[in-house]
Amino acid sequence: MMTLLAFARRSARSRRGSALGLAAALVLFAGGCTNSSTAGPPADGMSGMPGMSGMPGMTGMTGMGDMPGMGDVTSAPTTPALAAAAPTGTGLSSSVHGYTLVPSARTVVAGAPGTYDFHITGPDGKPVTRYQPYESAFVICYVIRSDLTAYHYLQAAMRKDGTWTVTMPALPAGSYRTFVTFAAPDSSQGTPLVYQVSSPFTVPGRAAVAASAPAVPAPASSATADGYTVSLSGNPKAGVSASLKVVVTKGGKPVESFQRFLDSYVHLTAFHAGDLAFAQILSLGGIQARTGALTTEALFPERGTWQIFAQFDLDGSVHTIALTLDVG
Repeated sequence: MMTLLAFARRSARSRRGSALGLAAALVLFAGGCTNSSTAGPPADGMSGMPGMSGMPGMTGMTGMGDMPGMGDVTSAPTTPALAAAAPTGTGLSSSVHGYTLVPSARTVVAGAPGTYDFHITGPDGKPVTRYQPYESAFVICYVIRSDLTAYHYLQAAMRKDGTWTVTMPALPAGSYRTFVTFAAPDSSQGTPLVYQVSSPFTVPGRAAVAASAPAVPAPASSATADGYTVSLSGNPKAGVSASLKVVVTKGGKPVESFQRFLDSYVHLTAFHAGDLAFAQILSLGGIQARTGALTTEALFPERGTWQIFAQFDLDGSVHTIALTLDVG
């Protein structure tokens, strides 16, 4: 989980003027208001801005400078300062401070795409229908297999009753866990809080075992897929907020411009081998010219082996590259 320090640092690095800040806030909100069939809550589920979900073209726009989600940019991300509800948590609980993840089923059919529903109940026990925007979304949903061999970021759509639906890809048999990140809807009590909750589910059947290679590769500072190489540098320690640098290269040359993905340039998500503890790694600033280096900050709640999934949007495609990191 990210600490209050990580969010505060991220906020402190933003030096935009008030006019740009307002525009960025509006665009951040619009990021959750896509006309896609797989993303964004309905109009009456949006906090403070009704009637926006039906507006077409609110995502994927290009050529708009450094506004989030608006084209090739290298400036700092614009997610506002939010505090972690459980700074030292692992994300393995289904309930944090009265907010609870309630899935509609504990099993998913193997080998075929399907839908997966869930809702979040608040401290009053009722389904939450209003959310604060966070990283250009209202909820962020991940699915991870227990052996770390399958990972998916899934866009979610909310119905009026607060039920969220994702399209689950075809999954092989095995044990999985759904992680959901969201910001508490009521900001009247101060800084909104960010929650990470999760719930296990099973894909019935005989799980295939790959004998040719270990499920989790050995720790390495870089990994390559789709012609891109992602490199990480840093010396993280468990329980301590620390900086990591990430660089994406293609053909040996650093990539210096990306489409925004979840209000980041290179979005990093990490899971602990064994128990699937969760750590999100947040960008702290823009991309360094000529080197392509992006500074991030992470708090790994446990020691040991972590699988990091780096995702970035280039040329209209989201690429996912997995790296293994040893945290002391």
